[in-house]
Amino acid sequence: MYKKITVAVFLTIAAVWIWGCGVKLSSEKVLSDEQIVQQAEEIIFDLQREYKFDPRETVFTVSKTASSGKLVLEGKTSDRRMKEELIARLSRIEGVTVEDKIELLPSRSLGDRIYGVVKVPVLNLGEEPGRAEGKSTVTQARMGDVVMLLEEYDGWYRVRMEDGYLGWADGSKLWIADKPSLDGYLSGRFALVVSKMAVPLSGIGGRRVFDRNLVQGTTLPLISLEGNWARLMLPDGGEVYVRAEDIREFPSREEVFSEKRDASYVIAVAKQYVGLPYLWGGTTAYGYDCSGFTQFCFRMGGYFLRRDADMQFEQGEPIRDRKDLRPGDLVFFETYKPGPSHVGIYLGDMKFIHAGSSSGVAVNSFDPNDPAYSKILDKKYLGAHRIIP
Repeated sequence: MYKKITVAVFLTIAAVWIWGCGVKLSSEKVLSDEQIVQQAEEIIFDLQREYKFDPRETVFTVSKTASSGKLVLEGKTSDRRMKEELIARLSRIEGVTVEDKIELLPSRSLGDRIYGVVKVPVLNLGEEPGRAEGKSTVTQARMGDVVMLLEEYDGWYRVRMEDGYLGWADGSKLWIADKPSLDGYLSGRFALVVSKMAVPLSGIGGRRVFDRNLVQGTTLPLISLEGNWARLMLPDGGEVYVRAEDIREFPSREEVFSEKRDASYVIAVAKQYVGLPYLWGGTTAYGYDCSGFTQFCFRMGGYFLRRDADMQFEQGEPIRDRKDLRPGDLVFFETYKPGPSHVGIYLGDMKFIHAGSSSGVAVNSFDPNDPAYSKILDKKYLGAHRIIP
């Protein structure tokens, strides 16, 4: 009898001790590796939705593997907040250990030289390294545009434009710098090219420096004004001369696009380009696509627009009724895919200007009695947004 009681007491004490040490005697469910990965995928999906993740503006590629309760994350991202939030949420999964191998861009391999300044009149940015022509062009940059370098592959850099857009750029067409060097370049007076194009010369009355002209919207340091000529500094330290009438002087680069102009100014910029052929990915006087055209015209007027039509549809004040349109409003159309895929600028009197894939920059009308009436675009009209107050 004494022996049986002793054994019973011992078993009871042992059970209490085991339970207190956190050893689970119950059949509580343990997640399998497949379930861990599935739960991680759900968390990533929710995170991307909450942060309104867009691969055109943010790098976020993460792979997931699980083994014996360890979740290994590999990949890269340009958004520190998303990475930190992802790790925090995954770490809260019961019984899972997270190993973080996600690279935060800019890549450490770039060192301190994570800035680039475009040193050619027009630079195509591509969808991947080595592919930046034709349908592979995602957008364009002008000479003097500043980009952030995120990573390098075979002489090409994934860069973030000043408008937030991503693309791959040929490194040979960039002046690459660290922050102090860039700050030095950006200090002092700046010139904005206000003519559609400015011919770059080696000196007053000298030879052409580039095979292309500088395009409207180009910003470069202003060295001096010499009579009818402006002497500009190139990103790689060289110099170029353009006619003084082709530029406007500003005390600093920050002030170049700081002045908010009215709708008539934006419309005047747009009308300069009537007849210019359409260019896929185009954002310059050599050719525009629809959203590249609206983005550029508004930028010249001091207003920031995101790069693509569906992005621009998220900006400004929605105009519900077409009769309430005012000159300068953005008008959107649903063309080759669901949602806003084409955009133009309302001119008034039922007319709008846009860069069409078949017409180039053209003026069309919503009025069936107008010779410029576009039945197709009238039917595909989606709505409008007001950017200019």
